[in-house]
Amino acid sequence: MEELLKGIYELTVKMKHSLNEDDFEEFEKLTDKRNSLMSKVDEWKVKEKNYIYSSQEQQWLKNTHSLDQLIAPLLQKKLTETQVLLNQLKKQKQVSQQYRPFITQTNGVFLDSKR
Repeated sequence: MEELLKGIYELTVKMKHSLNEDDFEEFEKLTDKRNSLMSKVDEWKVKEKNYIYSSQEQQWLKNTHSLDQLIAPLLQKKLTETQVLLNQLKKQKQVSQQYRPFITQTNGVFLDSKR
């Protein structure tokens, strides 16, 4: 069990590093690996109903939890930045599409209706 919890902690450290480096593909891979380890811990807990964590295992859990508390706002910030960029791209695309028919016109006459 201690190896699983240590692995979860090490993956969480790597997740924080990859998020700081903006390596989102690596972050996703590490998240998948960590989730599989967490499911193994859950299976272990189901098999051993009265299992009590050792002091070292409790320390791994506390460290992992504290890192998760640091990662959550950072991840939220990155998601917000990405959403802002996507919205800007959508607006730029809409503006360029509004002027698209105008670009195709090469000849023409402007008639002022007030005169």
